[in-house]
Amino acid sequence: MEPAEELIPKKEVLRLTGISYGQLYRWKRLGLIPEAWFIRRSTFTGQETFFPKEKILKRIQDILRLKDEHPLEVLVRLLSPEVVPAEVSYPDPLALKPIGPEGKELLWKTGEHSFAELVALACGAEALRHGAKTAEGKLLVDLVRTAEEALRAPTGLVLLLAEKTVEREGFSLRAPLALLGREPLRLDKECRVKVHLDVEKVVEAVKLALGGEGRG
Repeated sequence: MEPAEELIPKKEVLRLTGISYGQLYRWKRLGLIPEAWFIRRSTFTGQETFFPKEKILKRIQDILRLKDEHPLEVLVRLLSPEVVPAEVSYPDPLALKPIGPEGKELLWKTGEHSFAELVALACGAEALRHGAKTAEGKLLVDLVRTAEEALRAPTGLVLLLAEKTVEREGFSLRAPLALLGREPLRLDKECRVKVHLDVEKVVEAVKLALGGEGRG
């Protein structure tokens, strides 16, 4: 399994990004920074707030980059993982950078695609970029595109592509497995994780691409 995500204390976040305490908590109230990212831990000085380092620094960087181009209420729709667009209908998935040409072999239909379907294709395309086979990518796509409810709250949601090996009396069988859920996801000892995706990051990338950012 993937190692636990590195945490960073609040004071270090403020120092590295140059934002104020007030900005941080205003963005929290607006939903730009998820409640789940504010992690309280005991330290030798008492209770302190920590954040997942990679996620919080990227999110603040995105907010600072986009806030002069979009009102904050628009940024909430673009960046907040808990604000998932319900009425998205997009005709050309391959034009979105998170999907790109890798998604061509994963398409199962033509015409309009819903938000959940776009996220599913982006997950499959990212898995292919991490070395998954086309059939394995399709397995992930089929799982995610039917998980609209889970995608409405993607914070902490992970997608695993695993391979289960079964050896019995002279033969060995390997079968791919797709799992979607929140950590810790438990696999038996005969399984090996091939691809580990943070679904929240994929959702964010698709939303940014739909909002006019991240196109390539």
